[in-house]
Amino acid sequence: MATKRDRYRTKVNKNTKKKIHINTGRLFAFFFIICIVGYLVYGYIALRDIKSIDILEKSNSNYYLLSERKDQLEKTLIVFEEEYNEREKISMAYLYVQNKEKGSSVLVFIPGWVEYRGVKEDFGGSIPVASFKFAGDFLQEGRGYEYAIWQFEQLLGGNIDEYIWVTPQARNIFFQSVEASSEGSVYAQYYSNGFEVNQEAFFLNVFASKLGWFNLLKSAPQLKDANAEIYSSLSTLGGVISRFGQIQLDILSSAPYLIDLSSSKYLSQQESLSGVGITSYVNVEEYDIVWREFIDNMLDRELEKEQVRVEVYNGSGMTGYAGQYARKIRNSGCEVVRYDNAPQLEEKTKFYVPKVENFKNSLDVILELFPGTYEIIEGRPSFMTTGDIVIILGKDIPTVYSF
Repeated sequence: MATKRDRYRTKVNKNTKKKIHINTGRLFAFFFIICIVGYLVYGYIALRDIKSIDILEKSNSNYYLLSERKDQLEKTLIVFEEEYNEREKISMAYLYVQNKEKGSSVLVFIPGWVEYRGVKEDFGGSIPVASFKFAGDFLQEGRGYEYAIWQFEQLLGGNIDEYIWVTPQARNIFFQSVEASSEGSVYAQYYSNGFEVNQEAFFLNVFASKLGWFNLLKSAPQLKDANAEIYSSLSTLGGVISRFGQIQLDILSSAPYLIDLSSSKYLSQQESLSGVGITSYVNVEEYDIVWREFIDNMLDRELEKEQVRVEVYNGSGMTGYAGQYARKIRNSGCEVVRYDNAPQLEEKTKFYVPKVENFKNSLDVILELFPGTYEIIEGRPSFMTTGDIVIILGKDIPTVYSF
């Protein structure tokens, strides 16, 4: 028969066994959490070392190509590259324009395969959008990105506020199989004309949806190891990711119109020079008509109130400049009532503004298209004009920005 002392020892032994019992499930879960946290910390450290590089800063061309005026109208150019036959090429680009105050926006989709005729002076004919960077490097080595951004502005007829350029390495790490994805179709419902455009145009939405902070931290080591870079006028990679996220949220909430330049509506087609196949060119006149319908309703309120009327005269002695600048001014939201040749040549570009105080915002918008030196005169030129702002382009106009 067990004594009282034996029963006590038995109870102590049982309690001891309970104390040293190990819950392996909890231990595994704790170890797993430690591993995840450790990996994310490692990802954060790697992410911190990845920089967003302003590729325009090297040549100081951001002064000429990017708007410094801050208003409610924001214009962001986004370019995606891919690797093809061991060479980088532009696969597609977007211009996202938004007026936060009015809650309105428009997205322009530019496929890489369409051709642009505006480079005839440099190449004797058109080139595809896909070759913009390569063409710039061909003209002057090391300035391919700058040339490409400039040509996007020429094609679209206006300047931009900021840009994001996604290289093939960065694109592939963030999203390995985007071309095979069928997710794009779900985004059609978020555009006012989404069911009328090509599914390819929704790539931006699909890409942006992959850029959550968890995915970013998870991908950071691969980005760093692959020397993947994103070029942007935004100073940090975090700023770039946040901008993608904000654009995605804005699109999902504001139902923008999507101008799809892969649509036949915006293309002129003819047999290729080789005689094989059809070449599709961007019809900038058709694009301008649609663009102006939307930009007129998205203008900053202060600019809208001024209702400026602009005249442009070419006194440079070189053809085409009056039409070029008239287009850019009109696409920026200012009405151009006339453009023509000036009665005589001028050495220096001049802006005649009889009442500067009445058209301050309009003048600021227009001057963004003319970085550099110019003369502003409070008065009218010697010949008959009726515009609120009269611009006479001088012989110095090619030096405003030339490649």
